[in-house]
Amino acid sequence: MSAAPDLRIEACEPGARDPGLYRVIRELRTGLDPHTFEARWRHQAECFQYQLIAASIGAEVTGVMGVRPVATLSRGRFLHIDDLVVHPRYRRQGVGTALLDWAESHARLIGLDSIYLDSRTDALEFYRGLGYLPHGSVLVRKVLDPDR
Repeated sequence: MSAAPDLRIEACEPGARDPGLYRVIRELRTGLDPHTFEARWRHQAECFQYQLIAASIGAEVTGVMGVRPVATLSRGRFLHIDDLVVHPRYRRQGVGTALLDWAESHARLIGLDSIYLDSRTDALEFYRGLGYLPHGSVLVRKVLDPDR
């Protein structure tokens, strides 16, 4: 499906006060309060070249995606996509595809030849339809006891 003709994709500066950014990211990160969102965004930008990318139609933010270049021994250099989310009202209207198109162009522009992202299982078919394939890694986590 093609995106709305007035859909804009643009990088946002850390601390941008547009409440639409938080409103959309909260769709995915429900436990994230506005202060923590801004603090983490600023830290990621300052320390890891993180960019928050917004999709907008008119004055309304319709989707948000974080991107950052990463280098690991196993994968080499790649673009990692964090927190790609489209507001429910705008899903299936080309917003997610437009954000991923931006990410792919950006990756090529900065000399990267692959993109990785973590996906919810209910979004796998969307990514597969755009050529993204599961890569076999299983994400594991351990929360550390602060008293140890």
